[in-house]
Amino acid sequence: MNGVVICSNFGEREVLGIPVGLRAALSLQSAGVEHILVISDTQPSWLDDKRLKVSVERARAWAAGGALIVGDGVVCDPKALRTLLSADGEARVHEGLDVVAARTDRPGSTLESIGRGSERAPHGVVLYARTSAEAARAENALITSLRKPQDGWVSRAINRRISLALTRRLVRTGLEPNQVSAAILVLGVSSGLVAALFGPAGLAVGAVLFQAQSVLDGCDGELSRLTFRGSRAGEWLDTVGDDLTNYSFFTGAALGLRALGAPTIVWAAGLVGVLIGVIASAIEYRYLVSIGSGDLLKYPLGFGEHDASGAREDSLASRVLGAFRPMFKRDFFAFATMIAALVGPSALAFALVSFAIGAAATLSAVIASELRRRR
Repeated sequence: MNGVVICSNFGEREVLGIPVGLRAALSLQSAGVEHILVISDTQPSWLDDKRLKVSVERARAWAAGGALIVGDGVVCDPKALRTLLSADGEARVHEGLDVVAARTDRPGSTLESIGRGSERAPHGVVLYARTSAEAARAENALITSLRKPQDGWVSRAINRRISLALTRRLVRTGLEPNQVSAAILVLGVSSGLVAALFGPAGLAVGAVLFQAQSVLDGCDGELSRLTFRGSRAGEWLDTVGDDLTNYSFFTGAALGLRALGAPTIVWAAGLVGVLIGVIASAIEYRYLVSIGSGDLLKYPLGFGEHDASGAREDSLASRVLGAFRPMFKRDFFAFATMIAALVGPSALAFALVSFAIGAAATLSAVIASELRRRR
């Protein structure tokens, strides 16, 4: 299947730091096209962009046999184009009276030559960005599309709102996602050092830094999706960074509470929880290496999710675990830990013991997942 980008007048207009034509080409590439034709009277400035891995060439028209076309000045994302690509025969996306994207088997050189027809709901972003007002609307749509259905309660209400606002600005700085990930990792590790070394105030400040890392943790992934700079190294940097932050802070909190005279069972539970977490992470990492990924979301932990066959367990236990799953998510626990630390060392001690219990529950789920897969 050929991808086609029409660049008559608006292909060089930038939306969120990327020319509209280049964003269309990168979206076509992500959607799975094998070759990209750029219909333009002039040489686009972005044809040699290193993010383009498929072959790209200028052309005057596309041939019969299958083409996925993005119109001039149209901002789109891969999700919308995959919807069109999956269509049988012809499919179109309209904006007003215009066809702005289409999948066709007929030859042509313009979307007008295809004509209007049955519309396919894009399930993603396909919008004009020819004027400043249209570009602002398309920018807002792209930013909104970065929200994830698996976001937890705190992420939906707080974290994602902040991270998206920051990502909107970061995308124009030229910073790469892995650079942002590294900075976030430094912030996360420092949360543990502050908690361990600076007494009651350090516990509170460390917990605030821990929550700040949880908020900013969304920025690197959002930036990589907006700029098409995702990588295996980036996946691992994000996954390992989250785990190092968790273990750094709770180790620091345990040592900080120990220095304040907390009962041995409290700070020891925290250190044991960290050890259990490291073991669980090692098992998860082993699986991720085996499938060639660094994305922890691909680990089949359970809690009422779909199994490998696509079926969904519907037992009472599965439904109960699914209902409480948001409480096991990192965004909720980081926020709750910050609140506990701000209340005082006693409340943080409770959070530390809760972390140890959660780590044990996670390790149990990981072991159960390993046993299921071996059977």
